[in-house]
Amino acid sequence: MKAKLIVIMALAAVSTQLNAQKLSYTPDLVLGHRSYTYMHNVNYQINERLKLNNLTLFDTEYTRDQDNIFFIRNTLAYSFTKKISLNGAFGVKNPGAFFSLYAQYRMVQPSYSFSYSIGATYQKGFSLEQSISFEYTPQLRENLKGYFSVLAIGNLDNTGYPRGLQFIRLGVKQDKMMYGIASNFDQFNNSKKTLENIGAFVKYNF
Repeated sequence: MKAKLIVIMALAAVSTQLNAQKLSYTPDLVLGHRSYTYMHNVNYQINERLKLNNLTLFDTEYTRDQDNIFFIRNTLAYSFTKKISLNGAFGVKNPGAFFSLYAQYRMVQPSYSFSYSIGATYQKGFSLEQSISFEYTPQLRENLKGYFSVLAIGNLDNTGYPRGLQFIRLGVKQDKMMYGIASNFDQFNNSKKTLENIGAFVKYNF
């Protein structure tokens, strides 16, 4: 697991140097009471309409592997306007491969951003997947901003609520670096199984 993380970070760093204007890399590392979590977003702007995205997450417990979480999704997005896009994605997550097709509304302002997505995901059956992301960076003083972000994803199917998660970050932002307190909450199988991870995070926008 650690070797995979090193390889991913090295490749992303090299790619950023090769084409910094079209490619962005944002890693997010959490050291929590239950596990450590590595998550990143890699975006590559093909042209004005098309964009590629890779979202990767590994959540690894310190002493055992029973509740490890992994999620890798590759997405091709077509933007109809600056705010609305259609997205096709494929990837792998607990417990296997999946495919998604969803629409997204995204609004970006200097101090905040908001996005809402809705669509269908197929993984051993179809589910309705919705996600909300909100990020707020108010100016506190010169060269220092506050940082607050929420990411919530939920799946609904004919059995109920098979999967959901909520990631919360609260801290400060200095230039391209963010750090502070993190809370990760995961639910499985109609919340019959839940996991929490609370600790510190550091995030950087390359």
